[in-house]
Amino acid sequence: MANLPANLHITYQLQYRKCGKASCGTCKKGPGHGPYWYAYWREGSKLRSGYVGKVQPAGVPQSVVARAEARLALIRVGA
Repeated sequence: MANLPANLHITYQLQYRKCGKASCGTCKKGPGHGPYWYAYWREGSKLRSGYVGKVQPAGVPQSVVARAEARLALIRVGA
């Protein structure tokens, strides 16, 4: 898990990731491994990210979780 900054605005997203192995059936037949939570924030002009894990981060509002899950639903159906 990444060390997240305490004093900056953090945006959370659920994402699937491809492992890159040619023989991986999960990546071949679907969107990839996951979903995993990632955090995004800015340090100056640079966008930074960090892996959070499979479990929803503490303190994330339900509206953010619902939006992230709705976005994943679109990815699963290929829209």
